[in-house]
Amino acid sequence: MKNDRYSGKIKLEFFGKVQEYFKIYRDNKQELDHRIIDNNRWYKSRYNSDPDAVIPEPTTPYLFNVIANKHADAMDNYPEPNILERSEEDTQVAEKLTKILPMQLDLCDFKRTYSRAWWYKLKNGASCYGIFYNPDSGKNGDIDIKRIDLLNMFWEPGIIDIQDSKFVFLTALIDREELKVKYPHMADRFTGGNSMDILTYDDVLGGPDQNILRDKCLVVDCYYKKTDGEKQTVELLKFYDGNILEASEDIGEDGIYDHGMYPFVFDVLYPDEDSPVGFGFVDIVKNPQLYIDKLDGLISRNALISGKTRFMVKDNGGLNEYELSDLSRDIIHVAGSVSDENIRELQAKPMHSFIIQHRQNKIEELKEIAGNRDFQQGDTHGGVTAYSAIVALQQAGEKLARDMLVTGYDAFRDIIYFCIELMRQFYDDPRSYRINRSNGKGEYVTFSKDDLENGYHRAEFDISVSAEKNNPYSRIAQNQTLTELWQMGIFDPKQADASILMLEAMHLDGKEKIIEGLKNLKAEYEENINTELEVNGEKIKSPQHKPAAVGVKTANIQNATQVS
Repeated sequence: MKNDRYSGKIKLEFFGKVQEYFKIYRDNKQELDHRIIDNNRWYKSRYNSDPDAVIPEPTTPYLFNVIANKHADAMDNYPEPNILERSEEDTQVAEKLTKILPMQLDLCDFKRTYSRAWWYKLKNGASCYGIFYNPDSGKNGDIDIKRIDLLNMFWEPGIIDIQDSKFVFLTALIDREELKVKYPHMADRFTGGNSMDILTYDDVLGGPDQNILRDKCLVVDCYYKKTDGEKQTVELLKFYDGNILEASEDIGEDGIYDHGMYPFVFDVLYPDEDSPVGFGFVDIVKNPQLYIDKLDGLISRNALISGKTRFMVKDNGGLNEYELSDLSRDIIHVAGSVSDENIRELQAKPMHSFIIQHRQNKIEELKEIAGNRDFQQGDTHGGVTAYSAIVALQQAGEKLARDMLVTGYDAFRDIIYFCIELMRQFYDDPRSYRINRSNGKGEYVTFSKDDLENGYHRAEFDISVSAEKNNPYSRIAQNQTLTELWQMGIFDPKQADASILMLEAMHLDGKEKIIEGLKNLKAEYEENINTELEVNGEKIKSPQHKPAAVGVKTANIQNATQVS
C-alpha cells in the first residue's frame, strides 16, 4: 500500500489530485518533447544518417553554422546587472548589490550555464533557468542557477506565463542507492525502474539503455503556490511512484520560497501562442537545409558517376573484361579484332547548371531566413572593401541579433530579481565578497539580509542590464567617437559646462565616468586661476590662463617670486 509511511500535513486527496495533474501535463507535452529530440538530431546533422547506405547521404552543416553564429553574438554581449534604487535611502545597498551580484553569478558558474542555455534556446526556441537555494552549498548554503532541460519539466497546457500554471513539475532520474541513504524509511520502495515511460535523447537511437535506467528512480518535484491572506508562498512536494518523500508544508508556514514565485525563468527566442515556450532556428531552417542536402546528394552522385571510367562490353566480344578492369595488368588479351561494336566507353552526362544554381539559391535562402549573411562573418561582395562600409553593413545586419538579445536580457533581469529575493530570505549571516578592481587591489564588501530589509523598511530595486563587454566593432566605434570628441576640444576645462551638457544627451557607454572627470578638471582649473599667493606680505593672483595641470601651482609661485 502506497503512502502508508507518510504522516505529514499533505492530505491523500490533494496528493491524488497532484498525480492526476502530472499525468495530464505530461500527456499534453508529448508533441513538444518529440520536437526537442528531433531538433537535436538536426543540430548534430544526423537526420540523414543511414549506416547501411552504400553511398551515405550528404549533410551540409549550414544549420549548425547559423546556430553557432547566433551563439557567438550572445556571448559577445554577455549581460551585466546594474541595480538601481527606488528610494534614496537604498542608494548604498544598490551600489553594494551592483558590485557583489557579478561575483555571486561567478560562484554559480553562471557564464557556463548561460552559454549552454543559449545553445538550447537557439535549437528549440526556449531555454529555462532554475534559481534555487541550496542549503548544502558552502558553509551557510548558497544560490544555485541551473539550466533546466524542458524534457524534464511539465506545466499547465494553454498558459503563456509559467507563473500562471496551477502546478509545475520537475523530474529527475536519481540513483536508488542515493535515495535509500536520504530516505531510509522508504528504502524498500526504491526498487529501480519506473511505472511511466521516460522520453530521452537516446530515443533517436532506439530507446534508452535499460541497463542504465534499471538502477534509476524517477523522482518528481511538484511546485505549487499557497495563499494565506495577503501572503503567497511556493511549496514543494517530492514524490516517487505514488509515494510522498517530503513536503515543505511539514517544515513551516513560509514555504520553500516566500517570494511567492515559481523559481523558473523562461528565455524564449520566437514566441508561440498558448505556450510559455517558442520555436527556434531548427524549426525555421530545417526545410531549406533538407533541400540543400537533397540537391547536394544529386550533384555528388553525378560527380561519382562522371568521375569513374566505365565500359560497355559485348558478350562474347573476344575481350577479357577481367583483365580490362584490373589496372595492375599491362597486357589485355583479345580474341579477334576490337571495334566499337565490341567495347564502348560509358560517359555520364554532366549535371545541368540549373541544378547547381538552384542549390546555391537555396543556400542564399537559408542565410536570408536566418539573418546569417556573409558580411556578418567578414565576407563581402559587390566591391565593398572600405572598413567603415563593412562595419556599417555588419551593424545594419545585426538588428536581428540585437532584437534576439533583448529577450535574453529580460530573462536575465528576472534571474537577478530571484537572486535578490533569495538573499533577502536566506542570507541571515553576513557574507564577505572580494570585488576585483582595475588597479589590482581587492575591495571587500559584506552583505546580509539586514541590508535589504529591517523592521520598518523593505528595499526595492529596479534592474538595468547592459553588455559586460562589447564586441570589437563596437569598441572601435566608441574609441573613434572619443577621439573625435577630443579633437573638438570637449575635454578643455574652460568649456566643461557645455561639454557636460552634450555628453548627458549622448548615448555613450561609460559617459558617467567621463562627466565626473570633466567636473574634476573644471574644479581644479577654477582652483588654479583663483589661487592667491602671498609674496613679501602682498597677495598676488596667479596668472589667469594657465592650464589646469599637475604642477601649475608650483609654476605660479615661481613666477610670482621672480616678479617680486
